[in-house]
Parts: sequence; structure tokens; C-alpha cells
Amino acid sequence: MSTSPPSPRHLPPDSSGTAAGLFGGRQAAKVRAIVNADLLPEERASADAMVMTAWLTAAQRAQYAPSLRSGPDAEEFIQRLADERRVVLEEGADAVADELDSAAEAEAGARQLPLRVVEGVLLLVVVGAFAATVVQGVRAEGGGLAERIPENALALLVTMLVAALLAAVVGAVATRRRDRILLDWAVSRPGQLGRGLPLRRPLQGESAGPALVRALGPALLVGAGVLAIVAGAAVLLITLMRGEDGEMARWSPWMLGGGAASLVAAVLIVYLRSRRQLQSARRARACEWIGHAPPGEEPPAL
Repeated sequence: MSTSPPSPRHLPPDSSGTAAGLFGGRQAAKVRAIVNADLLPEERASADAMVMTAWLTAAQRAQYAPSLRSGPDAEEFIQRLADERRVVLEEGADAVADELDSAAEAEAGARQLPLRVVEGVLLLVVVGAFAATVVQGVRAEGGGLAERIPENALALLVTMLVAALLAAVVGAVATRRRDRILLDWAVSRPGQLGRGLPLRRPLQGESAGPALVRALGPALLVGAGVLAIVAGAAVLLITLMRGEDGEMARWSPWMLGGGAASLVAAVLIVYLRSRRQLQSARRARACEWIGHAPPGEEPPAL
């Protein structure tokens, strides 16, 4: 006698997206706790409904409200959406014939290919400027480090920074537009928010541009801040020892202040990134698909 597959609430939590080493320290524990939390269906449904309601725009909530038989009040929308999600978590989702095909079509239409091409070109500019700096430094004559710095090093550095920042902005805009289009698709289908979104590529997917800036930005700010503080302190010390009030002495306070500001900015960026990671983990759980994949087909990745 064959046993029926367990309902979604009994499935083991999927922690593939938060493998050890992806984040570090206490922040990693918080993210894993959110993803792997073994909540009761009522608790999970209530948490998912609050996160999803905050994620949706007012127009999207208004479009989905009739399927929930909810009024314009946000609290009523949360309660009705939580009830819809709870039923799916407890009893499983009913099979919808065109769900996967419709999701694949919506996902294909939300690819944001032009913006991705622009992001790729900007990243190529970053790589090209970095390669040009290295090649010119290797080919330069002279044994000292200062002699091997290219004459146009400042221009190449500015080019790399501007191109990297633009790539991050373009990538973030593309991701937001893709998420908004797919959420528009979800709210146009009654019951879809309760079942979740069956996507091959998850929402909030981070592309190379934003990932590069988030990974290197704080490190570069810390390095620049330390160098500015050390240089400013050295200039100030030399000025005091010589008893002179030269041109460099006037730059010392600016260098010290700029270095301190860079360190504060790096700490702030890391803090904001940690908050975004927690928000992304909650959103990923709120839109997790709970449905029936066709035989022989793997369920969409989360």
C-alpha cells in the first residue's frame, strides 16, 4: 500500500540558499533562523501575509483584494491573505492547470534584457579599465612602485568607480522592475499569493553589478578611510614638529575628517546590507511556492 506524499507543512526546511559560509557570524544565524523556522501554519501564514502586504503596492493590493473578498483596509487584507495562505499550508494547494506555463511566460516577459545588456557593458568597462591599469603598470619602466603607477591612473580609477556604480544602479533597477512585473502577474490570478510564485529564478535575484558594489564597497571605504587618517595624522605630526603652517597642513583636518566619514559610511553600508538580507529572507519565504510539480519535473528553485 503506497503512502501519499506529506503535506507541505511536513516537508523538511530547505536551507540550500543559506549554506554555511555564505554570511558570517550573528547575521548568518538570523537569516538561517528565518528560513528554517519551524512555525505552525497559523504563525507562518500570518508572518507571510504581513511581509507580502508590505511588499505589494497599493494598486496591487487593490487588484488582489476582490479575490480575497477584502475591503480597502490593510489589516483586513492581511487577515484574509493569512487565511488563504494558512489553508494552503495546512491542506496543500489545489492543482492549477496553467499555473506553471503562465508563470514561465510571465517570467520570460519580465527578463529586462536591455537593462541587463547595459549592466554587462558597464561591467566590461570596469574590467577593461582595471586590465589597462595593470598592463600599463607592468610595462612601465623603473623599479619603484611610484614609477610603475600609470600617468592616467586617476582617470582609470574614476572610470572604474563610475562604471561600477552605474552597473549597480542599472542592475538594481532591472531586478526591481522584474519583481514588480511578476508580482503584477501574481495578483492578477486569484489564489496565487496563497500558493506562492512558481518561478525558475527567484524574486530579488541579485545580479553581478549590485553584488560587486556590495562586496567591494565597504572594503574600499575602509581602506580609503584608513589611508586618509594615517596620511592626515602624518602630515599633522610633521607640521607640528617643524612648526610650519604650509599648504599641506590645511589639508590635514580634511583628510582626518574624510577618513572618519569613510569608516562611518562603511559601517552604515554593512548595517543596511544586513537589514536587507533579513528582509530578503522573509520575502523569499512569503512568496515560496507550495504546489504540485508535474511528474518528472523538479519544482522551481527558491
